Amino acid sequence: MQRPGFHRTLTTGLALAAALVVSGCYHSIVNSGLPVSTEVHRESFKAAFIAGLVPAVVDASSYCQGRRWARVETQYSFLNWVVGVVTFGIFTPMDIRVYCAAPGASAEVPGTTSPGPDIRRSGD
Repeated sequence: MQRPGFHRTLTTGLALAAALVVSGCYHSIVNSGLPVSTEVHRESFKAAFIAGLVPAVVDASSYCQGRRWARVETQYSFLNWVVGVVTFGIFTPMDIRVYCAAPGASAEVPGTTSPGPDIRRSGD
């Protein structure tokens, strides 16, 4: 015999588990090919809107005081997802990390004739 409320508790638990699975936390990395320095600039809750359709704008060069950037990472974490759910997808923040190029890094990416980013996406 089932306890009263068991079915509702099970349904609620499964719905929460499904919401976590489909939350789609993701992590994207853009590499310029330049050597990375130890200088990292992190900005939590960079504003994006309408479920990310209006993305966060990142000017990576503005973080590095005139030097080139080596790597930019964007991440949509569980906490960012919670904020998106609470605001019904209107405000969907992202975490941004900008890694500056090592001092003295050349403007040309090794192995190429012109600089160009390497873009990778991975799911978390």
